[in-house]
Amino acid sequence: MTKTSLAGSRYSGPAIFFHWAVFLLVAAAYAAIELKGFTPRGSAARALAMGTHEWAGVLVLVLAVPRLLWRLVRGAPAPEEGSRWMQLLAGAMHLLLYLFIFIQPLLGLLTLAAAGHPLAVPGTGLELALAAPDDGLKDLFEELHETIGSAFYAVIGLHAVAALFHHYMLGDNTLRRMWRQR
Repeated sequence: MTKTSLAGSRYSGPAIFFHWAVFLLVAAAYAAIELKGFTPRGSAARALAMGTHEWAGVLVLVLAVPRLLWRLVRGAPAPEEGSRWMQLLAGAMHLLLYLFIFIQPLLGLLTLAAAGHPLAVPGTGLELALAAPDDGLKDLFEELHETIGSAFYAVIGLHAVAALFHHYMLGDNTLRRMWRQR
């Protein structure tokens, strides 16, 4: 495919920004929660890891809204040529990823609120609480948040492997069109 024909099939600059910004924030949230497990309870390092996890999640949710609106208004480039089943799988994968970037942060915020720890917005005196304190709900939200978080290691991994498969094995532009504008 020539540069000219690739240009019309690329994602827009804002779509690329949203994709990679959300990727970095999700990676930061996962890294922070994994690192938290190596820190002593009550330590400053543990508090930093939790704060990083929480705020990365909040920022994922903050970016999820304009990302979805941009996608709904601007759409996405037509899929690369290929089998119908691959296009259906790609559509299902993208739907799962969009659900994840909304549901996972909301479950995290619900868990915090139900645990009696609303998220304090620095410098404002505001606290974000989506639920009243309730131990039963806290346990439910926490279990859902952890289960979905664990499941999405696989979904995110499959998404990355599929992009690499398209790039290296099929030789199409799936990865290139989300990489950067020229």
